[in-house]
Amino acid sequence: MQRSIALLALATALAACASGGASGGASTGVGNSTSDRLSATEVANAGGTTAYDVVSRLRPRWLRANATGSISDVRSQVTLVYLDGQKLGGLEALKTVSASGIQSMQFLDAVRAATVLTDIGSDPVAGAILILTSR
Repeated sequence: MQRSIALLALATALAACASGGASGGASTGVGNSTSDRLSATEVANAGGTTAYDVVSRLRPRWLRANATGSISDVRSQVTLVYLDGQKLGGLEALKTVSASGIQSMQFLDAVRAATVLTDIGSDPVAGAILILTSR
């Protein structure tokens, strides 16, 4: 009986260690990636030719726009795209960025985007996708 309890305690401890982590996000198991970040390895292995292809295959929730406002005044929130610190525009801009050379991609939710990015303006923003390249 004591052996069963000890094995159960060990299994519980191992499960807790395996599910925990310091990454702050849901790990994808590849490099330093989380649900809000894509590594260069993931981008390269995705098989897409543009950043849009990569995101739609690996992180499709980044492409979903939210609505805000009342029933009579519903405005769509826009997700902004940044390439090496320069604002490109909305999600359509992802189709103009080649997947080759992308070092990382990161999604910022609306609150983080408003805090980190200084050029958002007054439009309702769903978030931002930051792309870093090897240039």
